[in-house]
Amino acid sequence: MKLAKGNLFQLPCDALCITTNGFVRANGECVMGKGCAKQLVTYYPQAPRLLGQSIKQNGNVVQCFMHAGVPIIAFPVKPVSAIYDGSNAVAHMANKFKLGDTIPGWACKADINIIIQSANQLRAIADRDNLSNIILPYAGCGAGELDWNDVYPILNSILDDRFTAVTY
Repeated sequence: MKLAKGNLFQLPCDALCITTNGFVRANGECVMGKGCAKQLVTYYPQAPRLLGQSIKQNGNVVQCFMHAGVPIIAFPVKPVSAIYDGSNAVAHMANKFKLGDTIPGWACKADINIIIQSANQLRAIADRDNLSNIILPYAGCGAGELDWNDVYPILNSILDDRFTAVTY
């Protein structure tokens, strides 16, 4: 896996990955309120509705939709929801929950097991569709609050040089 700095939305690619959570609102839209998902919504306002429909149909898995001729790949890093255990909510939301509460995916920290699953699914899509230049953010390391030094070795063991992880 290659590493780069820059704006995800300005780099040439065969496909662009956006890190997501699996939480779908009552109106059918996926929550895309932070990070690169929020940025995507400024370019592609239909994304929350399309992704919400896909999650309802296929589950919280890697899935693709097109925008302006570029495949946009939802790369889950967070669950649909979780039971609060005192450590799995993002810092600014942790005081909103009591132990044992069900917390929505958008309020969860990223989950390394979901990232591993997503990376394996992404690699399979790249193989199937002959994609050779896939851009993804530092998965789970912004609004997901994981440390890139922990995530990178795992992703690097799954994703080859067709994939470039990008940070600002």
